[in-house]
This record gives sequence, C-alpha cells and structure tokens, in this order.
Amino acid sequence: MSSLPSSPPALSPRSSIATARPGIEAQTWVVTGAARGLGLCLVRQLSGLGARVLALSRAPGPELPGVTHIPYDQADEASILAAARLVPGPVDHVIHNAAIRGDTGGLATLTADHLAEVMRINVAGPLLLTRALLPRLSPCATLAYVSSRAGSFTEGHDPDGDYAYCLSKAALNRAVAKLADDLPQRVLAVHPGWIATDMGGACAPDDPNLAAQRIVSLLTGTDGPATGSFIDPEGRTILP
Repeated sequence: MSSLPSSPPALSPRSSIATARPGIEAQTWVVTGAARGLGLCLVRQLSGLGARVLALSRAPGPELPGVTHIPYDQADEASILAAARLVPGPVDHVIHNAAIRGDTGGLATLTADHLAEVMRINVAGPLLLTRALLPRLSPCATLAYVSSRAGSFTEGHDPDGDYAYCLSKAALNRAVAKLADDLPQRVLAVHPGWIATDMGGACAPDDPNLAAQRIVSLLTGTDGPATGSFIDPEGRTILP
C-alpha cells in the first residue's frame, strides 16, 4: 500500500459535514465481514473508486486493487485486537458489517447460549474493535454500524423467528447512540435493506451492490446524517 495521508483537521463532535476529509482516493476504509455478501460488495465499490481498503474477515476475499486483507474473527477477542494492531492510521471510515443471524426457530428454539453467542458477535465484537481502533481514527472519521430495521421498537415488526438477531440489532442501535455521546467522530447505524445475500436469502428484493453504492455515497457526502442517526442507505431516518 502507498503512504497514508496525514490526519485532517478535526470537526466538531456533532458535525455532519465531511468536507475536511481527503478525496476518496486518499482515504483509508476498514470493512469487517469483507469476504462475502454486503461486505464484499462494499469492498468492490470502494476499490473501484480508488480507496485504500483494509478488508477484515476470517478468510480473504478476491484480490482487488487497493485492498489489503487482515485476518479477523469477530467471535474471538484476541483476533479482534490482533487485527486492530495491523490497521495503520489515520482511518477515515469504519464499516462494521460482520454479523450472524443465528437461529430462526422462534421462542421454541431459543437458548441462553445461542443468544449470548449472537450478542457477542453482533454487539460486543464491533464495540471491542471500535475501542481498539480509536488511536488510529481520523478526528473526522465516520463509524458506520450495519444494523437492521428488525432492531427498531417502532418499525421492526418481523414475522421471522430470529429472536437473537433482532435483540442484537436493538442493542447495537443503542450502542451507536451511546457512542455518539462519547466519541468526537460521527457514528451511524445503517439498515442496508432486505438484500439478496446469504443472510437475506435469494428472495430478498434489494440488490446488495446497489446498497453498497448508496452506503458509500452516504458516508462520503458533504452533508450527511448527524452522528447518532439510525438510517437507511438513502439517509432516511428509521424510528428507534
């Protein structure tokens, strides 16, 4: 990888203006769960735009220009910390995409161990990576957490039996609100839509490549959503 840019000037903690950032070809992005599904679509989109991408995943994805694979297992705290040590700064954007859906059998098949596993991966993992990356973040970095409308009390009515997944996304949304209070960087929860990936299923109506394109555009826009927002890929607010 080529040399990294110097840190851009800091913005105010609640600013939604990204104009102080360098152009995308000079930006460094971290994407988790980067070897397949939405994560891979995001990596391809960013590579095509000329960004430097640190792709965190258990197995490497395809070789793409500007993309460096870093081994990462979000279920393993030691792996999270090891991956963070390999990330050079300053980092302009982090997309916390890695997650699991888990059991979909409803209340009848829910177990405490399974719920704990899903919460560990979908909530604790992104928080631990965030903490480990703090010294490497640009002052005006954006931290985007791929969430789900299924985690909304108001809009998350879901006929599926994925209790653990819904609970984990509700917890992640609350974590984003808490991080927005605590960090100077912009922090967002993003619902990508019901996308046709392994998790979303072949019947899902939304294209993951289009979702990736919209998310990247949202994060690089000059008048993006304010920190703490819970939004869809077009920047529309989702009620908590």
